Amino acid sequence: MKSLKSLLPSRRKRTRRASFSDVAREYTLSLAFAFLVASSLAAQSKYVVAVSLEGGRAYMDEIPAYTLRNKLVLAAVDVCAALKITPTTTNQSVSVVALSKSQQRLTLELKADNHFIKIHDATNNKPHRVAQLDAPLTLYGDRIYLEPSQAALLFGMLLDAKTDTLGGTLSFDFSRPFSLDAAKADAPIEPIARYAIQNVVVEEKANGAIIRIVATKPNLKYEFIPPDKNGLAYLTFVGATGDMSALSQTFKNGFLRRITPIALRGGALQLTLEFDAQKYRVKSTDITREQGTNNFVLLVLRDVNVQEIVEQEDKETQINAALDEQRSKWKLDVIALDAGHGGKDVGAIGANGSYEKDIALAIVKKVGKLLEKNWSGVKIVYTRDDDRFVELDERGKIANRAGAKLFVSVHCNASSNRKADGVEVYLLGLHKTEAALKVAQRENAVIIEEKDYEERYKNFTDENLIMITMAQSAFVHQSEKLAEIISADIARRAGRQNRGVKQAGFMVLWTPSMPSVLIETGYISNPNEEKFLASEEGQNRIAEAIFEGLEKYRRDYEAQVSRE
Repeated sequence: MKSLKSLLPSRRKRTRRASFSDVAREYTLSLAFAFLVASSLAAQSKYVVAVSLEGGRAYMDEIPAYTLRNKLVLAAVDVCAALKITPTTTNQSVSVVALSKSQQRLTLELKADNHFIKIHDATNNKPHRVAQLDAPLTLYGDRIYLEPSQAALLFGMLLDAKTDTLGGTLSFDFSRPFSLDAAKADAPIEPIARYAIQNVVVEEKANGAIIRIVATKPNLKYEFIPPDKNGLAYLTFVGATGDMSALSQTFKNGFLRRITPIALRGGALQLTLEFDAQKYRVKSTDITREQGTNNFVLLVLRDVNVQEIVEQEDKETQINAALDEQRSKWKLDVIALDAGHGGKDVGAIGANGSYEKDIALAIVKKVGKLLEKNWSGVKIVYTRDDDRFVELDERGKIANRAGAKLFVSVHCNASSNRKADGVEVYLLGLHKTEAALKVAQRENAVIIEEKDYEERYKNFTDENLIMITMAQSAFVHQSEKLAEIISADIARRAGRQNRGVKQAGFMVLWTPSMPSVLIETGYISNPNEEKFLASEEGQNRIAEAIFEGLEKYRRDYEAQVSRE
C-alpha cells in the first residue's frame, strides 16, 4: 500500500512552494444530482392583462408576476393563457402561431439567452420580422420568462395589437394596429383574424371530465349530441372558425380519448369527442356558457367505484408526499463555499507578494453575496469567513454537518513558469498527469502543519483514493458538468485561458458527501495574472463567472428534475 507521503510533495519542493509555488491551484465543484425543488421562483404579485377587442368589447385577466434576477417577469405561457392563445412548449422554447388577415400563418418562437427573437412566415416559408431585445429572455426550470415590456413588444408584433405597460397593466388593443414607432420594428403585419373557437382545455376528474371550449365571439349558436353507445359525442358551432391544430387533441389515458375538429359546409365547426365507452359508462352530460366570458363548459359524468377512487387518491397522496420529501431533501438550498488556505497557511505567494489565501477569501465572499441576493432561501456555509487556519478534512465535514448540496473550493494556481496562465477546475480522482499530481501535492502539503497529521490522514492512500472515488461516483457526472460550466464561464467572462477540467487527489475533496469542485482561478505566479486576481475588478469578474456557472447548473438541474 502506498503511504500518505506519495500524496505529498517532498520537503524540498514544499520550501520552493513557500517562495512562490510550483503548480496549479485546486478545487473542483461537483453539483448534486437528486430531485431538486420544483422551482424556487415564487409569485410576488399579480399582473393585469387588459384586452380591448373590436366592437367595444373588452376583458381583463390576472396572471402571476415573479421576481427573477431583480427583474419583474411574466411566464410566457401565462401571457398566452390571458390572450386565449395556445402555445407549443418544449423544455427550451415556447412557440405561438397566429393567422394574419392576409391568411399568412405566423410563428413566434421564444427562446432563452437570445437578444434576437424572430417571427416566421410559415405560409411562405420565410422570415417575417426580427425584434432585438435589450436583454435576453430567461429560461428558469422548464419555463420561459420575459419582462412585461418584452411581452408587449413581441405579442404586439405577432398579433398586430397596440400595446403598452403603463400602471402595472399589460394592455393589448386589437381595435388599433401595432405601433411600429413604439416597437422600433421594420414592417407591419396585417391585423389578425381571430378564431371563433381557439382551444379546448380538458380537466379529468375521478367521476368524469370538465371540458372548457375557449371562444372569442359572443352568442355563438351551438348544437350538442350526447355520447352514443360507442362513446362518440358531437358539438357543432354555427358560423364559426377554429384553430384546427390546437383543437385536435389525443389523450393516452383517461375518460376522454380524442377530440377531432371538422369544418362543415356552410361555415360550421364540429368537434367530435370520443370517450372510452368500453371502460366507462357515461352517466350524464351538461353544457353551459361560462359566466363572464364567451367560453362554453361541457360536463360529462361517468359511473364510478367510490372505494376505488378513495384508494387511488390515498396512493397518489402517499406517492406525492414521498416525492416532495425527496425533492426537499435534495433541494439546492445549502451551498458550501471553501476559501483555500488561511491563517498560518498563506498558500501560494504571487510574483509581487500577493497571498493566495487573501484572494481566495475575497472571491468566495463575493460569490456568497451574489448567491444570497439572487437565490431565494439559500443558505451559504463558509468553511472560513476570515483569515484563520482550517484543517483540510474539517472543511468537508463542515459542509456535511450543514447538509450542503454543493461544495465549491476556490484557489489560485502557481508554477515555476512565470508565463503560465489560465483557469483549471478539478474533481476528486486519480492523477492522470504529472502536472495534476503536482497541483494536488502542493495543495495537500499544508497537512504537515496540522497536529497529528500522520494519524489523522493515515487512510489517505492511493488505494483508498480509488475507493473514495468509486463511492462518490453518484456525484461525478454532476461535479463534472458543473466544473465544465464554471471553467468556461471564468475563461469567457474574465478573459482567462481555459485549461479545462481535470482530476486529482485533493484531500479537501475527500470528505464532502456531495458534488464538489476545486477551482484554480488563475496563476498567481504570473505577474499579469496576479495583478488581475488581486484587483477588485478581477475578483468581481471571477465571482460573477462562478455565480453564472452555478446559475446555469441549477437551471439545467431543475429542468431535468422536473422531467423525472
